[in-house]
Amino acid sequence: MCKEEKIRCLIEEYEKEYTKFMGIDSFPKYELELFEIKMNEVDEAGFGAIAQAMYNPKTNEHTLRICINLELSKYIVFHEFTHILDAEMYASGDSIKYMCLSGYTEYHASQVELMVLLGVDSIHSTELTFSFKSQIETFSSIMSIEDYLCCKHQFVVEMMSKKDFPANIEILKTTLGVLYNYFGLRSICKMYAQDYVEQVDNTTIINILSSQTFYVMDTFMEGWFNKLKVEMSFRPYSNTLIPLIKEYKLL
Repeated sequence: MCKEEKIRCLIEEYEKEYTKFMGIDSFPKYELELFEIKMNEVDEAGFGAIAQAMYNPKTNEHTLRICINLELSKYIVFHEFTHILDAEMYASGDSIKYMCLSGYTEYHASQVELMVLLGVDSIHSTELTFSFKSQIETFSSIMSIEDYLCCKHQFVVEMMSKKDFPANIEILKTTLGVLYNYFGLRSICKMYAQDYVEQVDNTTIINILSSQTFYVMDTFMEGWFNKLKVEMSFRPYSNTLIPLIKEYKLL
């Protein structure tokens, strides 16, 4: 069996596990696209995706892109599966909703991601408790949950500290996406880590977003969301993204 066939079989197995993990009866259909990542391009941009879920609202088609020249971890695939599921549930065929969903789905995917890294059997686990200092095995290294959370926050700070930020709309959306990733990871820590303490400096982020905008995001993105709260998250995200696009003349 060649590498590509092995990856396709692994993705099929992960899909079955994900369906059980999330407590859903079925998973949306998607096309699987395999690619090789160019590390020099990642180094130049400062970020890169070894897996990516894409959705076309006009055709209602999902695509899962998977890198074949780096090791594939289950938590990464589950993160991308969550993007597919969210798009199907909350933005089916609607381009505006899909754009506005971007914040929540990054938040939700990171919630799922950390639950996988913690080794729970179900997203609905009610007996979860852990230490903020616990070690998890990520794609890049073994680190504490505290360090993993801080890395997400630090990425946002470093991107927003660049003189040319945001150089283009893709960098802006990626940076906001990682901020929502941070909120998602933090939400799990707030709910289940008995020794969680927040010790980050948000000054740089507030300078870009404004104190009021950041406060709304920071206080709203907590806990598990129901359908109503998902839809309520659309406005804070669009009210953050669109003014920044206009301010920095990115269109």
